Amino acid sequence: MSSAAPVFLTGFMATGKSKIGRLLASRMRRIFIDTDQMIEARAGKEIAAIFADEGEESFRALERECVVEAASREAVIALGGGAIAQEENLKAIGDADGVLICLEADVDTILERVSRRDTRPLLSGLSREEKREKISCMLAERAPFYGRAHITVRSTDDRQPDDTVSELMELMRRRAEC
Repeated sequence: MSSAAPVFLTGFMATGKSKIGRLLASRMRRIFIDTDQMIEARAGKEIAAIFADEGEESFRALERECVVEAASREAVIALGGGAIAQEENLKAIGDADGVLICLEADVDTILERVSRRDTRPLLSGLSREEKREKISCMLAERAPFYGRAHITVRSTDDRQPDDTVSELMELMRRRAEC
């Protein structure tokens, strides 16, 4: 990884990619890019509305454009939870020669976090138990993609985000020395 290469944050929804990403970008003196925010700006509406009005396929096409664009920047980039499962996005990430970091959390932690607001289109309208089941299934489906990360760190509620960022900085330093 060159010093100008992007840093990508992947992981399931509600694992802290945006929060950790902002802090990491600040610590690294880089810009922070959230591809979900890019998608919303480009579409002129929220992700839930894109899903409702145009469907997941349209959302994924916008997501591809945004990932490719972001990958060309010297930035810390928070990817949407499913971005890593799209082959074109994996290619853009690989071509950028950056570092891919996965933030992990267990099913119950994710369920608690997503239950605070009902804005997740893939979980919309589901009961708490149905959400838990869907989260479990989606985590299992995406595990091989998340497993491609160069660095994986647990995101837990009993740990301060600054501590997670410090750990990531150290892990990236060690990785760069190899």
